[in-house]
Amino acid sequence: MQPSIEDEIQPALYFTEDMPIVKEDEYVFRYALNQLPKLGPNQLAIHLFQVLQMEPLQLIALFQNTLERSFQLNDLVVLVLSGDQLVARKTFTIEEVPVLLPKATLPLWLDFSEEEQFVKLSTLDAPLELVFSNEQLTDLVIDDSFTASEQRLIRQIAFSHPAPPTDGWSLLPVSIFKQEQIVESILLVRNPSGQTLELDSLAFELLLGDQVVAVTRHASVTVSPQSEQAVRLLFDYTAHPSDALALRYLPE
Repeated sequence: MQPSIEDEIQPALYFTEDMPIVKEDEYVFRYALNQLPKLGPNQLAIHLFQVLQMEPLQLIALFQNTLERSFQLNDLVVLVLSGDQLVARKTFTIEEVPVLLPKATLPLWLDFSEEEQFVKLSTLDAPLELVFSNEQLTDLVIDDSFTASEQRLIRQIAFSHPAPPTDGWSLLPVSIFKQEQIVESILLVRNPSGQTLELDSLAFELLLGDQVVAVTRHASVTVSPQSEQAVRLLFDYTAHPSDALALRYLPE
């Protein structure tokens, strides 16, 4: 149910002494605030105000709070999106983001590290937007055998997909890379339950259409509760550039 016009709120803009702005900048912030849609009671919102730097990503956001009380932004996950593509993700703590005052709008300067940014902004077509995330899986395990670019891709895929139901584990494909004489695949073993997941081994087929062109097996995997772990699969197969390959898990 949408709030009525009488219930709509435009929380007042607040500045603190440590903000790196001059008096003239305040008018720009106030103009931007007036362009934002009004909120209903007891809501939180986040909006992109300005991109300061692209690599690494630095931006200014407007956090809005229409609660009647202050709100502590501890372990708050914020996603940067471009259309349907996940660009960056950051978990903010109370050390990085202060408490929001009741019915207030607060500008905040946000810095994303290299690990928190997944794509280059210069490659994007759609404008950026900020959203809160309600993720349930809390731990992503990536060992040092993965390159920096692979780790970035794994994070992007992991954080782009909602958590699976808590009554079982699942597999989430990340990528299939065609090498000279092998095919490498990365996938995530996801365990949203409160119990440790122990798998003796994982068997997979590599498919070209309906045809099985290779098989492989991954050694035992142990995944902690409410976490997901990246694993690498190697198939002994020489693929053509045009091959549309897929994976199939073989339950035992």
